[in-house]
Amino acid sequence: AQASFVVKVFVPLPSQPRAMSFKIEFPEGYALCFVPLALSWIMNMFLSIQVAMGRKKYDVQYPNLYAPPGHKDGDKFNCIQRAHQNTLESWSMVMITMLVCALVYPISSAISGTIWVLGRFVYGIGYALGNPSFRMPGGLLSHVGDFPLMGMAIRIAYTALIDPDLVKMMKGFAKTHAGLEL
Repeated sequence: AQASFVVKVFVPLPSQPRAMSFKIEFPEGYALCFVPLALSWIMNMFLSIQVAMGRKKYDVQYPNLYAPPGHKDGDKFNCIQRAHQNTLESWSMVMITMLVCALVYPISSAISGTIWVLGRFVYGIGYALGNPSFRMPGGLLSHVGDFPLMGMAIRIAYTALIDPDLVKMMKGFAKTHAGLEL
């Protein structure tokens, strides 16, 4: 069954505030995307704990994000920190892409998001072993999750761009708002 809820938005008008409501419906299976979303918070906490433990073990003090140059265990700590930092660099984009693509492909998006999160766990564990090459299995597994999400997003965008009704709407917008005749 489709999931839906009503959103009420208050629109201030000069005469009086007025409530405007509209219904949002999500496709069947959309709720499955909350599994990788929730797991991603656990994954981030796991990576954060690894960094905190690494700081203590290798004596890397705040405010240094990475071990200072010449630190005797700098490479070991930096591997742990880099695994977390690299994950943070893509976490929001992957989760947003998953949630948006799930409006069209709910099951595939949830599966891809879950694979990405599992890959980030493997990536973090491997990288924390102190050898940058140990991150590769997790990196590859992560891409088994994020590449399909990119493909779904591109397919949705392409489908929108060639849809005759949307092309007509875009031409009308260009004419009305920019004075362009396309």
